[in-house]
Amino acid sequence: MNTTQLHISYFLLAIPAFIIVYPFIKIQTKIKSIIYYLLVVPPLFFFTDLTRNPYYFQIALLNILVLVIWLLFLFRSYKEQKIKLYIAPVDVPLLCFFGIAFISFIVALIMKQQYLMPEIIDTGKKMFKFDYLHLSMVSEGTKKLIFTLVNVWLSYWIASNFIDENMFKKVYNVLFAVAVAAAGYGIFQYFGIEWIWPQVLSPFGGRSVSTFGNPNFISSYLLLLCPVILAFIINSKNKVFYIVALLACFGSILCSLTRSTWIGLFAAMSLMVWYLFREKELSKQRLKLVAVLAGIGLLMFLFWPKSTIAGPSTIERIMELKKVINVDKNLPVRATTYGPVHQRQLIWSCAWNMVSEYPLLGRGWGLFELFYPFYQGKYLYLEMLRNFRTHANNAHNEILEVWSQTGTIGFGIYVWFIVCVLFYGKKIIKHYSGEKKIIAIALLCSIVGMVVDNIFGNVSIHFCVPAFLCWWNLGMLVSLDPSRKIYEIKLTKGIKFLTFCIAIFLCFLIFRIYKQFMGEVNYFAGFKYSKRGEIKHAIKFLEKSHKCYPEVNSEYELGNCYARENQIDDSVRAYYQALGANCGYDEIHFNLATIYARKQDFRNAMMNYSESIYINPMSQESYLALGNIFLKNVDVYLENAIKLFEKSVIFYPENMDIWNNLGFLYTKKATPEAVRKAINAYHKALELNPEFELARHNLAQLLKSNNMSDPMLDYGTIMSQVEERISAKDWNKVIPLCKKLISISPKSFKARFYLANTLFTLGQIDESIEEYSKALDIDGNNVYAHTNLGLAYYQKQDYPNARKEFETVLRLDPKNQLARERLNWIGNNLK
Repeated sequence: MNTTQLHISYFLLAIPAFIIVYPFIKIQTKIKSIIYYLLVVPPLFFFTDLTRNPYYFQIALLNILVLVIWLLFLFRSYKEQKIKLYIAPVDVPLLCFFGIAFISFIVALIMKQQYLMPEIIDTGKKMFKFDYLHLSMVSEGTKKLIFTLVNVWLSYWIASNFIDENMFKKVYNVLFAVAVAAAGYGIFQYFGIEWIWPQVLSPFGGRSVSTFGNPNFISSYLLLLCPVILAFIINSKNKVFYIVALLACFGSILCSLTRSTWIGLFAAMSLMVWYLFREKELSKQRLKLVAVLAGIGLLMFLFWPKSTIAGPSTIERIMELKKVINVDKNLPVRATTYGPVHQRQLIWSCAWNMVSEYPLLGRGWGLFELFYPFYQGKYLYLEMLRNFRTHANNAHNEILEVWSQTGTIGFGIYVWFIVCVLFYGKKIIKHYSGEKKIIAIALLCSIVGMVVDNIFGNVSIHFCVPAFLCWWNLGMLVSLDPSRKIYEIKLTKGIKFLTFCIAIFLCFLIFRIYKQFMGEVNYFAGFKYSKRGEIKHAIKFLEKSHKCYPEVNSEYELGNCYARENQIDDSVRAYYQALGANCGYDEIHFNLATIYARKQDFRNAMMNYSESIYINPMSQESYLALGNIFLKNVDVYLENAIKLFEKSVIFYPENMDIWNNLGFLYTKKATPEAVRKAINAYHKALELNPEFELARHNLAQLLKSNNMSDPMLDYGTIMSQVEERISAKDWNKVIPLCKKLISISPKSFKARFYLANTLFTLGQIDESIEEYSKALDIDGNNVYAHTNLGLAYYQKQDYPNARKEFETVLRLDPKNQLARERLNWIGNNLK
């Protein structure tokens, strides 16, 4: 564990605690101080070696600060003997949405859930007294409900209730300063200059992440501020800082290479300029300034360079979409796919299935990530989508995000809320003229931009810091409405008791969030020990993590460590606890099945392997492990085994062992149709590897028992003849024998390699080059084939291609003296 970073995190958490308990500060001043702390620290502070993701501390701190502000509010209300709140018209549909979201979650919990292997759940109930499916629903759903309460509702109400006119400009100046710091860091990262991490990192292919840990989060955060910065540029006499801030934010958005944010920013800025023109709020001088800034932005976009680390330029990032628009139908399916689009197509298809199955209330608020893997499997049979299997946290489309989890009722209320925001924002804009009107326009446009960003594939509205700023901007827009109703509630005994209960609940949430953060800290420490092989130390920290907060990754890693220490019963318990945190991971079922297999409990092993394959039909390890159990009891599980291996060859047609096993199973079935299929399966195995003697033996036995013949069996005899002729240097007889081998087995590397060598020896250089190339298509990392191909090019005096082959040889075999000598000769003689 990195104790230095842990102590810094404690210090950052202690500062607001000190503000709270310090007796010589008024409560209102305490609230304002913590608000500024909330705006500055969470977006900028992260830790490189404390938790798995650097932004976990940001999440914990931001949520704790929001809750602390409301605790102070309740304390102030208690002292004043009244609760005073501003309520806006948009609060009603927002509250209705929260209500239906909660109802959708409760209904999902009550409903009977379909599950492939409910016996696994029953086993968990008997052994550990809990239903892991419903426990994981509670685990995932409550996280989302807490996010919705704290990160959305309470954050929005802080801005709408606690920010007065005197604070308004100060708040945004602070936010702009934070944005400049984060944007500047992101730009430096993009160009390979790292301030904080021990080395330059590139987890997103050159896309800068700044202090946010993800390019999609920093881009949305800056998008939300760009329209507001433009408003301050228009309104202010001293424009230099704001212009610098705007250009820095825009530059960092470009560095993120987040296309959905580019679309959202374009929508926000276009709407803002249109509004300003329509409302005639721009003088000619201001109009010229906006035009100049737009021109600078366009030039920045067109000529922004590539990252010095990796990745495309801004224009190249846009042009990547040609892969989807202009598809070459002559190419294989996999060669025409484009990850960012086709993976979203996969996710959107699953989200729509959720809508179709649960049209009224959806899958349940907060349960998308949990249930997504159970919808994904069937789409992986489509070759176009096969490479894009993922564990989706969100739907990557705000419409489907809400619709899939809250159904048509929830989505309808959400649309009602969005429409209310637009009309309410328009009402506020009409109320003002001058500077406040421009600010109101900017805030409304920033929210529109964020929604557009998240409709076009981003998920930032569901992640802590960018989501906070989105709802903050809405609260700030609402705070501009002078006609809002003020509700004052006197603290009667009943209200006091209710207030006390709310305060206790908020304290509980703070405790839970802190424990969740410490669970992550201990998990990451244990994970690092585990990877270093220090299992006893790993278990110590992972058990601490379990006590703090049972999260799926920590429970899974704890199960792995117990298994490595041969603590079998403990590992089973830990894997069930992992399922109780989130049962949508095939890896948990696979490892649990493996443990059961070690215990000779094959019934539970088979069920868990089956569940693993259902969640992830591309799990080759699960196919082989379950297949081995079936093969040990082939007379009992013959049909099951055949279905299993037939399914597995869809995903792994290049696996010769699977084809051989399938041939064996068809042989056992022994019907005429099965015999035909067995011969075909053995052929497939031998086509993949003509030297696969077990498959050849199995084929020979099958043919013999059915009085059949097959030229495939002649391969071994002919290969022996080829090697005899090569030893005798009888080159003219080698060629027809090799060609016969190739006609029997076109994927025989040895046949093509021997043929190429023979042609080279006979001086038929062009023909040998063609055969070496075909041999390398079969085995691309064969050093001898690359060496001989290089020699053939060298003999032909095709030195560029010779150099390429010899460089490949040295990459595969750095000590290859022949390749080094030839490269030196080429280098010295072709200067």
